[in-house]
Formats: sequence, structure tokens, C-alpha cells
Amino acid sequence: MIRLMRRQLGVTLIELLITMVIVSIGVLGLAGVQILSLKQAREAGQKMVALQAANDLLDRIRVNPNADYSWPAGSAAANCASTACTPAQMAVFDLTLWDCRLSQPSDACKTAFGLNDTDFDRLPSGEGLVSAASGTYTVTVRWDLTDSTKQDITVAARVN
Repeated sequence: MIRLMRRQLGVTLIELLITMVIVSIGVLGLAGVQILSLKQAREAGQKMVALQAANDLLDRIRVNPNADYSWPAGSAAANCASTACTPAQMAVFDLTLWDCRLSQPSDACKTAFGLNDTDFDRLPSGEGLVSAASGTYTVTVRWDLTDSTKQDITVAARVN
């Protein structure tokens, strides 16, 4: 009987080590799933923000349907939030404000439009594109994902 006990010394330790390896692999798998889940949640949040930004500009275009909402070439935007503007000035104001909100917070945008840090959409390298054809406006919002690829959302609407 004493002889049998000597042979079995260390068997429980090996079983414990094997169990620890199996548990460690399981925990690493769960950590990987959690990281993937966080990444997808962040990307879904960014898509929601981009979609809201695109719809915001389309709503501004619907309110001011007689103006040309192509990108202004070097036009200075008057602050139409505090002064009366023509439809053309309002379009320049809307596009410039929208472009400021898509980009990272800057002092120029804060000063010109009275924005604070919570007014920006916080899309990494966010940029917007607007095109019009036959009364249909197409608004595209593009930003960088965490893996350095570009993501974009395009929304089109007919404006009468």
C-alpha cells in the first residue's frame, strides 16, 4: 500500500496544470470576443453619428430648397445663427458649420460658430461630401476606422 502511494505522487499536480491550461485558453477566447464586441459597438456608434450628420444636412437643405448646396469655393460664412442671411449665405453657413462639426474640435470653428466641445460629431478624420443632380442631393460622410481603413455612409434625398 505504501508503495502504491509513492507512485502516484505528482499525478494531481499534472492534472491541475492541464486544467489551468484549458481554463486559460477559455479565458483568452472570452477576452477576444469581448474585444471584438467593443470594436463593433464603437463602429456602430460611429455609423449612427455619421447617419445623423448626413440627415442633419439634408434637413437643412429641405428648409432652404432654393439655395445651391454645392461646396463653396473659398466663401466666408456669415454667422446666420445671429444675423439674417440670404438663402445663398445660409447654404454657405450650413455647409461650413456641418464641415466644422464633422472635423475635430478646432478653435476656429468654436469662435466662428460659438460651438463647444460637445457640439462636434467626433468622427476620426471625418469629412463630408455633397452632390446634387436633378433635385436629388447625395450626402456622404466618411471617416477612419481603427484599422486605418475608410468607412462611409451615403444618404440621398429628393428635395423639391
